[in-house]
Parts: sequence; C-alpha cells; structure tokens
Amino acid sequence: MATPTKANPVIRCFPFGGVGEFGKNMMVYAIDDEAIIVDIGLGFPDAGQHGINITIPDITALEGLGLKIHGIVLTHGHEDHIGGLPFILPKLKLPVWGTPITLALVKHKMAETSYKPELYHLPEDGTLTQVGSFQVEAIPVTHSIMDAVSIAIHTPLGAIIHTGDFKFDPSPLDGRATELHRFAKLGDDGVLLLCSDSTNSPRSGSSASESSVGAPLKQAISQCSGKVIVSTFSSNMFRIQQIIDAALSCGRKVSFAGRSLEKNVEISKLMGRLNIPDHKMVNIKNTAGIPDHELLVVATGSQGEWRAALSRIAQGNFRNLHLGEGDLVIFSSSAIPGNERLIAGLFNHIYRRGARILHAGQAHLHVSGHANAHELKTMIQLTRPKYMYPVHGEYRNLVEHQHLAVSTNVPFENTIIAENGHSVEVTEEGIQHGPDFHTGAVFVDDSGRDELDYAVLKDRRSLADDGIITAVVLIDQHSGKVIGEPELLTRGVLNDEVSEDVFDEAASSLRVHLEQLNQEVLADVDAAKEEVRLFVRRWCKKRLRRRPMVLTTILEV
Repeated sequence: MATPTKANPVIRCFPFGGVGEFGKNMMVYAIDDEAIIVDIGLGFPDAGQHGINITIPDITALEGLGLKIHGIVLTHGHEDHIGGLPFILPKLKLPVWGTPITLALVKHKMAETSYKPELYHLPEDGTLTQVGSFQVEAIPVTHSIMDAVSIAIHTPLGAIIHTGDFKFDPSPLDGRATELHRFAKLGDDGVLLLCSDSTNSPRSGSSASESSVGAPLKQAISQCSGKVIVSTFSSNMFRIQQIIDAALSCGRKVSFAGRSLEKNVEISKLMGRLNIPDHKMVNIKNTAGIPDHELLVVATGSQGEWRAALSRIAQGNFRNLHLGEGDLVIFSSSAIPGNERLIAGLFNHIYRRGARILHAGQAHLHVSGHANAHELKTMIQLTRPKYMYPVHGEYRNLVEHQHLAVSTNVPFENTIIAENGHSVEVTEEGIQHGPDFHTGAVFVDDSGRDELDYAVLKDRRSLADDGIITAVVLIDQHSGKVIGEPELLTRGVLNDEVSEDVFDEAASSLRVHLEQLNQEVLADVDAAKEEVRLFVRRWCKKRLRRRPMVLTTILEV
C-alpha cells in the first residue's frame, strides 16, 4: 500500500492531456502530496496551427502543485502515450516503468536526445511494483500494439484502475488476452476509482478481433496482378504480421517504406516478436528488380501525411517505386477524425497513377484497438468501481461513457466529467471537482525539436488568414520630416477586390497622418514605427475589414 501522509488521505487526479481531446495523454495521480505520472504522449495539430508538427502537454503548472513525483508509468508504446517523453522527460528527470516493447520504443525515441533515462521493467504476472511510495500493478490487455497494460494503483481507500487503451479480443494473435480475472479480482477487493478509455464509447456492441483481418487481406492481395502497397499504422505489429503472412502465402516478397515503420519492424524482429524470413524481406532501395506480381510494400502515411512514404509514392516522388495500371493500394486503417480531406487528396493522387484502392469501407481490412460500448460496460461490471471517471476522448465520448456507467448501476453522483486542467478529488466522503490548474499544449514545429509559444502560432495564423504588409517610411534626420510617399509592400492581402491602387491611397493617407504628428514623435524611431503600424492596421480594418500583420521600417536619411 502507498503510505498515507494523513489519517484520511485525499486522492487527486490531474489530467494534463487526453481528457476532452484525442491525443497527448498525461495523467498525474496523487495521494496527498506524493504522486506518479501515467503516460506522457503527443498530439497532432488542428487546422490553423500552421507549420506545427506535433503538440505535447504543457507542464508549467506541475511544479506549482506541490507534489513529490516518484516516476512515470507507461501503459503502452503508442505515440499519443509516449511521444511527449523526449521533450518532457529531460526536464522532469524521473525514472520510467513499462513493458518490454514499450521500453524498447522509448529507448529508441530517447536516443535522439542527449538525456539517458532510467528505464525499469514492469512485470505483468501480478507482482506489485514499488514506484516510490506507490504500489503499482500491470494488467495485460489487448490493443493494436504489443505489450499494452492497464495500471492498478493501490491506495489506502482502494485501487485506482487506469485502463489505458484496451479491448477484449477473444483470439489475439500472440495469445496474450486481456486478463479479465485480474480485473474481477480487483473488483472483489474493492476498486475505488475506474479511469477508463472512452474512445469508442459511442459505438455499440464489441470490437472485432484483430485476427479477423487476415483472410480479407490475403484475398485482396491474391487477386492483384501488379504490385501491392499496404498502408497501416506503423506501430501495429499484429496487423503488419498478418500483412506479411498474406504476402508470403501469395508468393510475394515484403519491403517496408517509412522511417518509423522500418525502426518498429527492426525492434520487433530483434525481440522475436515479428516473424519474417530474412530472404523474404527486401530493402526498399532494392525493389526495382523485383517483378510487380512478386512485391508487396508496407508503407507509412495512411492518414495522408504529405511527407510520409505513401504520399511520396502516390505523387511519383519515391525512388525506384512507381504506381501504375494493375497495382493495388490497400488502406488497412481508419481515418483519424480531421484527416478526411488529406486522405481524399491522397486517393486522388493514387487514382491519377492508374492504381486501384481498397479501403476499410469496402472490405473488412481494419478493426479498432479500442473497446466498444459493450466491452466498456463489461469492464465496469468486472471492476464494480465505487467511482467512475471517463478519460481519453473528446467531451462527447466522456459523456457517452458516463451514460454507460449509469446504465451499469453506477450512481450518477458517483461519476464525474473533468477535462484537462480540472482536477478531481476523492476522499472517504465522495468524489468532487478540485481546483483548476493551468494546462494546454506546447507546439513543436516541423523541425521536430523546436518548441513554439502561442504567440508564434498566433502570428502564423494571422499571416495565413490576413497576409502581411511591410510599411517603409523615409524621414529626414535633420528636419524630422517625411520624405516622399511611404511605400506599402503586401503579401497575401491583394485579391480581385483589393487592387494596388488602394494601397497607393493608403500610403498617401499615411503621409498626411505622419505630417500632422509632433516632430518629437517622428524623431523617436520606435514611436514613429508604432504610429505607422497602428495607422496601417486601423486603415485596413476600416477599408478592407482585415487585420494583416504590419511590419514597419523607418529609414533616417
């Protein structure tokens, strides 16, 4: 048991990410003033977040919470659960616990930084792991990545179960099924709080088994006379194993395109978790001499990412690999909400090359790694929690999950909805909202390492929406008078309704305005620049109903 600091401990949950949104999952669990972190993931940018590559949790409020944090416990190796570690772990300098595949992925990610973390194995056999003053139990669950676990944190008031991402797969490819009896045993002993994945809470029934995808994949590949490209999520080694098996049974060799995919395959193969004979695996650089009907390529980029392997293949920009008549591109994936337009554009490029497309809307080529409504209700019935806290999902998902809990005999007053930045407190008296704390996202641009603040993102959005005007004004340094007409240079402002003549008028009005100013204002370069900027901004707002960014240059001659 965690050692309580008071006779009546207060258990607190601080969601820094992943609650009220998809991605950048990070939860802090505290007993009084001692705490552990579960997962530190990344998210992907929304429309309008120009030039942003990823987002990570903003942890600036963490220090102000007054907590002694003992370590980080990971549920699995998906980017939305471990992707924030290279940015945040060097600041926190905490030990990390995880299962074998998860730690291997973390080790690879951290190798790109100068920080060498302490990594510890998290046993899955029911052994309790001591993380500082906490006792943590890892429970195997099935998901779309190997070695996923739920986390049980034992407290003086009962267990907290953080499910992570899970499903109930009756026939998992590796034989590692969700251990229902372990959840039932925790329920018998008394579960205080269930914090459960809400991703698929609006979906009725149960999710299909991963093994059900194998036969449709083999059928599609066997019917293709040309080369086959299959795109799926690069971390789903269960799916990739089935793609490999289908390719080999159809007499094809297999190649992998995409850096993340190649690395994940290498890690899984070295650990004995992916089976493919070496003579059947071809380096993507050496595929030119292989007949089309003997080649299958697994490629990253199922979400239409413009720099991913599939996008480059689809646009004819991938060396030694070109699509044509008779080729088939299989999307063994689902569209992440918000990526529909990118994927549609990718489809168009593929069709222009003469290839065919087969996707999950046409055949049984993908199953979700998340529990549907029936499975979520089963998890509640197994654990019989005193309190229920839906996590991992947008607000609609949280509310739907709350309804599922109530329909499974959890009293409504024993459920709670609390998004990022809203803490939750649990005591012997009940569950309630605690104090709010600052949270949000830190933006990382396309370089992949530089963190940007909100002001930079705001500037980028302004440039994209309204354009930029550079105002150049010459001032006589002796008389302090304006020389000639100011010059206004525009980018992204002109259109069919706004001609250059309009800005000639603006320049003349700006000169009249400046000539009316006190000479001391024009003698002060900083003051003069601000006057120019404000005048141009106000003029544009009034005449053009736009707010372009205005850069000012004052030249004294």
